[in-house]
Amino acid sequence: MKALILDLHKNLREILGDKLDPEEYKAYRDSFEAFDWNSSGRISYGSLQAAMRRAGHNPTDIEVLDIINKIDNETGGLDFEEFCYVMQDISKDEDLETGYKETFRVFSKDEEGCITAEEIMFVLKHLPGQIKTTEIEEMIKTVDKNRDGKINYSEFRVMLGAIPLVIPGNPLKPAVREVDRLEVER
Repeated sequence: MKALILDLHKNLREILGDKLDPEEYKAYRDSFEAFDWNSSGRISYGSLQAAMRRAGHNPTDIEVLDIINKIDNETGGLDFEEFCYVMQDISKDEDLETGYKETFRVFSKDEEGCITAEEIMFVLKHLPGQIKTTEIEEMIKTVDKNRDGKINYSEFRVMLGAIPLVIPGNPLKPAVREVDRLEVER
């Protein structure tokens, strides 16, 4: 089923004209070939993170597991076309991250790296569709997980619907090691 969804995405990209520029293509090809140890036209899931890093991205273990879960077709690896799809998809996520950072800078006017209630109120009160002070205070209480009266960047991202940057007691780390162990045994 996952493989069918991936094929659908690939077909939509072809129809919509979502093509790589020549520099990206070369970087992706070089990275892929560096980890295609036996020249089979496939790289293992265990090599995915290293190949992505060689191509200029720095995915976390969680991001790599999420990618594998999305594309896993039970072959234990991916071909170059699938690798390009993954790389383009993560590039879109990085563009979203840039948007979060730029939006955060609009709110944060000091060097502290946090947004105070006053800063949020100032910006939100100057937007169309007046937001009430009580609504802003409730939003701050909901998002401010460490209860310091300020919103840091990680809390801000979550407020905008992103996955938290830090997950306490990361339960996925052992799963990544298990995937790597299984790849070595093959």
